[in-house]
Amino acid sequence: MYMKHFCIVIFCLLAVHISAQYVFEGVVTDKLSGESLIGVSISDGTIGTATDIHGKFRLEYDKPTIDAIISYIGYESIQVSLQSGEIYEFQLSSSSFLLDAAIITGNKYETPIIEAVSSISVIKPDLLSDANIPSIDEALDKVPGLQMQDGQANIRGGSGYSYGAGSRVLVLVDEISALQADAGRLNWNDVPVENIAQVEVLKGASSVLYGSSALNGIINIRTGEAGSVPLTRVSAMYKVFGKPADDRAHWWNGESSPFEYNVSVLHKQKLGNLDVVASGFYSDNEQVYEDAFTTRYRLTTKLKYRFSPRLTAQIGVTYNKTDSASHLLWRNSSVGKYGYLLGSLTTTLGTRFFVDPSLTYFDSKGNKHRFFSRHYRVLNENNAGRSNASTFSSGEYQFHRQNALWEANVTGGVVFSGVNTDSELFGDTLITARNFGAYLQLDKKFGDLLLTLGSRLENNVLNSPAVVNGVAVPNEGRESETRTIFRAGANYKLAEYSHLRASIGQGYRYPTITEKFVFTEVGSFTIFPNVDLRSETGWSAELGLKQGLKVGGWRGFADISAFWSEYQDMAEFSLAIEEGSFGFKSQNIGDTKIQGFEVELGGESSFLGIPIRIIAGYTHIDPKYKDFNEQVQAASTSTKNVLKYRTRHNLKGDIQAKFKFLTAGVSYQYASNMEAIDQLFYEFNDFVQVGLYRSLNESKYHLFDARIGCQFDNFGLSIHGNNLLNAEISKRPARIEPPRNFALRLNVSF
Repeated sequence: MYMKHFCIVIFCLLAVHISAQYVFEGVVTDKLSGESLIGVSISDGTIGTATDIHGKFRLEYDKPTIDAIISYIGYESIQVSLQSGEIYEFQLSSSSFLLDAAIITGNKYETPIIEAVSSISVIKPDLLSDANIPSIDEALDKVPGLQMQDGQANIRGGSGYSYGAGSRVLVLVDEISALQADAGRLNWNDVPVENIAQVEVLKGASSVLYGSSALNGIINIRTGEAGSVPLTRVSAMYKVFGKPADDRAHWWNGESSPFEYNVSVLHKQKLGNLDVVASGFYSDNEQVYEDAFTTRYRLTTKLKYRFSPRLTAQIGVTYNKTDSASHLLWRNSSVGKYGYLLGSLTTTLGTRFFVDPSLTYFDSKGNKHRFFSRHYRVLNENNAGRSNASTFSSGEYQFHRQNALWEANVTGGVVFSGVNTDSELFGDTLITARNFGAYLQLDKKFGDLLLTLGSRLENNVLNSPAVVNGVAVPNEGRESETRTIFRAGANYKLAEYSHLRASIGQGYRYPTITEKFVFTEVGSFTIFPNVDLRSETGWSAELGLKQGLKVGGWRGFADISAFWSEYQDMAEFSLAIEEGSFGFKSQNIGDTKIQGFEVELGGESSFLGIPIRIIAGYTHIDPKYKDFNEQVQAASTSTKNVLKYRTRHNLKGDIQAKFKFLTAGVSYQYASNMEAIDQLFYEFNDFVQVGLYRSLNESKYHLFDARIGCQFDNFGLSIHGNNLLNAEISKRPARIEPPRNFALRLNVSF
């Protein structure tokens, strides 16, 4: 009896051994960087496994050979035949198919863009080079649903014009806020455009994961890493501006034309366990705006050291020096379109310095722990009594756990930031702000359905003197506010490369120090403080479909979405009169709502054997006050219920073709009329002539750019024409965009 049971046990053990006697092993790395890839899937459709933190995999099977597919987010999948007993090394290449793109902005960890629960657009680095874009804000103007006004990002009509203070779009560089903390704006010159890996634009409320200033969306700029092969790239550009459409405004007539040139150098290399990235950028810009100029240079470096596959340390440093002269408003609407209002020319010598240390650690269970921080110092020496110095420091701990069995991801973290600012704008006194936040998000799959739930708790404390610029501050200068907000989303896979999504998220934004306390004069204008300015809150909802398209030679996608946003106590800069002075003031304008829809197309095709790349999109918005009363109507130039400084229709597209070593491209942008601006511009028409100009000119515009070039292995030369129709474009009152201009660009890599 016992012998019979013993034999059965031995037989079962032998059967198990025989059924799993074949072992398949290997390692998977990134083809460009040579780094191990974690979580790569190796499967034959029946059984499968994933790589560990070393990029290694081990699979046991009852057959001596396997035909498997190796796949990873953002990479091209490969089919391989595995033989038992061999140890394999596989290298994966990044996918050029936009629907395979890996994005991190939506969840704070890498996920396929097609599985996002919110609208996300991606800009690849080749567009920056192909279109000769010296600053990242010019590239963002090609993103559907996003408009740039004087360097301010506006997503789906969520903002009017803030005159350089207070943004509802949070701009991140490598996942950390790059906004100047006291003013809530970004200096785009801080971004190393010569070393961009990817730009991700998330549209809609994003405060749950990213906090205040993400009320309207996120722009996350990811910088490049060192590859397995050393790379050095040198780029140079020279641009010259032509004659304005209105000959009366041709102030440089008979003199040398305004110009701009820049030179950049980038080097990336691996030295054992150390990755080195360094770049430099120099630019000199004699602007089309009279007496305005910008000279700047930027130095950046990023060092990453791998102590082990589990532990990586990194530090990045950016130094930016700028000497500039600029003005806010034109002199008049005729001969002075490119001139400036008397007394409004401002010269600034600015210095900005970033230090970004971080640590990433994978524990024995595969959980990811990351600590990253930024120390940001700004010093602006200004000739018009607007010098300021500010220091921003932030630190964030982030935890991510992926459970493959439950198909769930948990992301959580805590973040702390603080700013100290001492500025002549704020009465030459010290003002401080402190912020603490904690967030948690769960992403769970149920078959083809992905659900997302998240929440954030945040506290903001502002400290100032009891009296600033002669104005008494409520609560003797101390203000504390705590918010708890939530988000939810779903993404359902209808078919391969066909996903339906829905999301709703709350958002909020604390007023910046500048909005509350700024007091200065620009010519005859006054910028007023508003110490009673309240925080604005809101929510955004969206329903969208992302559909992959493979028709003939076309390989791309279509994204269709409908959105609805509402804001409470929306804060905007508006014209105001106080104590006989005329100027701007940040004010709570009431509750608002914005509804609309968006269509985005992207992809690659082939026409007569010529590869063609297309990016295009159309956005329609209906921005309204929830209470369009007589007081609100009286402050607007429109009798219709429409928010000021918005355009209802926005269409844009970029097409590029390549034939052998030749490339050619064209881009187009259209914006409809800006129906409403501040009525006070008309009442003071003799002052800046905005009303006169609008009565004679429509604010809608068509903008055409084109380019042609040749590209060899390590050498590229291209010619670029911008605003080819020489359209006179006014994206906001009292400022005209540059006229037709041409540029020559040279790229050399080795």
